[in-house]
Amino acid sequence: MRTVFAALLLLAAAYGQANCSSRWIVNAGSLWRSRDQLSLELQKKVFDTPCTYLVSGPRVPSAYAGWSVTWTRSAPSLAGLQKAAQDAQVAALLYDPEAWPMTPREEQTSPDVAACKAQVIAHQHGKILIVTPAIDLVRFLQPGARAGQRRFGRFESTGVAAKIARCADVYEIQAQGAEANTRMFRDFVKAEARQARQANPKIVILAGLSTNPMGRHVTAQQVLRAAQSVQGIVDGFWLNIPAGGRFCPSCGTPQPQVAADFLSAFTK
Repeated sequence: MRTVFAALLLLAAAYGQANCSSRWIVNAGSLWRSRDQLSLELQKKVFDTPCTYLVSGPRVPSAYAGWSVTWTRSAPSLAGLQKAAQDAQVAALLYDPEAWPMTPREEQTSPDVAACKAQVIAHQHGKILIVTPAIDLVRFLQPGARAGQRRFGRFESTGVAAKIARCADVYEIQAQGAEANTRMFRDFVKAEARQARQANPKIVILAGLSTNPMGRHVTAQQVLRAAQSVQGIVDGFWLNIPAGGRFCPSCGTPQPQVAADFLSAFTK
């Protein structure tokens, strides 16, 4: 009974946190790595709120230990999510299926089925479920799909946003690859948000932003225009400050100054 009650409280928070002018997903490791350009003062001003899903591993940088955030653990597979769910300090689980080796093939071909299994895991442990399917899953959802800009339209046509939203508390649209083209970014986010909300009117919708999507150069102004174009459509953003590595081999060098300039302008 206690677990069920905790789940109800967390889901109420997911769907209706008070005074959330904007919700965020950010990675604690990325923030800490960016502190020379993206000051801890600005980080705290923007992200030290229950409206932020702060993704972290078991070891949290001391600068964030006292923050009043929604502590979140990320996993690219159901097996990883099950393991993360055991951590009593975590309030939200982020399931991130992508076309990479860390997500099993059956979860790549049926991310909606996997998301519903993830919901069972999360809610049994009294945690919020965030689902963030990558656009590159279209190669499994529509075999033969080509890379490039058409992938956004192809992903939209699969209707997977609606299928996943039925089982998620928070749905993040990985639109960051389109942010340099404001119209494309807005159109894709708008279409995906509509799909998700038709399936689950209570769903919290976030849109992905990146300082260097897949290693491509973008300016803070481009990120700002993309974010502003979907205000009123989404409930917030996942701000990525990626670095090259296992989870993003093509991302290259992080660009924290882009994040700092974007946040300074966006939060004025």
